[in-house]
Amino acid sequence: MEITLDTDAVNLTWVTDIHIAANPPGRRQDDYARAILDKLEFVRALTEQVKGACLCGGDFFHVKRPASSSNSLGLIIQCILLLASFPQRRVFGAVGNHDIMYDDMGTLPHQPLGLLIAAGVYCDLNTGSVIFSNRDGSVKVQVETFPYADGERTLERLLASGPRPAGITYRVAIIHAYGQPGNKGMMFAERKIGYNELGGLDFDFCLWGHDHSRHGAETVGGITHVNLGSLARAAFASDEVERPVVAVALSFSGDGVAYTEHPVPVKPLELAFVAADKGVEDAAKADEVTEFFTEMDAAVEGLSAGEPREVLAQLCPDKELLDLVLQLCEL
Repeated sequence: MEITLDTDAVNLTWVTDIHIAANPPGRRQDDYARAILDKLEFVRALTEQVKGACLCGGDFFHVKRPASSSNSLGLIIQCILLLASFPQRRVFGAVGNHDIMYDDMGTLPHQPLGLLIAAGVYCDLNTGSVIFSNRDGSVKVQVETFPYADGERTLERLLASGPRPAGITYRVAIIHAYGQPGNKGMMFAERKIGYNELGGLDFDFCLWGHDHSRHGAETVGGITHVNLGSLARAAFASDEVERPVVAVALSFSGDGVAYTEHPVPVKPLELAFVAADKGVEDAAKADEVTEFFTEMDAAVEGLSAGEPREVLAQLCPDKELLDLVLQLCEL
């Protein structure tokens, strides 16, 4: 698909991990859905201002279970109407792990995001890349993504991406996976892709979703990696609340690329969250919590199962506990 923008440069906006839900998650005490819709309205206005198109990194919805009251029909309709008001009457994006069940891309048509895709307001880039061109066709920007998978499989797909097609001025990858500066790493037994592993790829930008922490923008081997964290603040944790929430504007022209971050208005923490006691505030940084997850990493690495419910079954021999965990995790 090729879309011509009526501008001298190709202007794109970028956000990721929207995590919208009708019910406030975690310690959120405000009208969470309204707060997320207001952020999306800010992004819509920015996209309209630059006369471009909006890119999204996935995890549009927060709760994976379609029948959950967090995925109410009213909320889905609000999302459809809002995305239809964006320039191009849609946004263009990836599919995240919260947009599907059991990490299975085959469940997408039955998910809330599947309804947005069917309504034509969310262009699933897994079905094909999009080329955005300026008015005279002198600048062409190809944007593509990869089906959601674990870090190892995603890395394989990135390494097999090949060169850009003839005539493409700039090439952009949207990646819903853990990425980090430097070499590879691990997060809770999930493979993190190091920027150094991608140095030979033929992309100008890699736009990262999935990780809610902010790593900033960094150029490695000719690729600029943009890894700024979630649009949402769904949890009362340091990587959610101790970072700026921003939308990015990218302007591609014959002279190069202009990159700007635009702060997204957010509520003060005391209005958005139920105040946690000191123990909860410090939990994410406590040595014993770090040690616990390190032990969990080692335990999970030794499991033979790959399907989430099977993994939990091996970790939780107590059936009542297992049933509770499956319910809470909406698996």
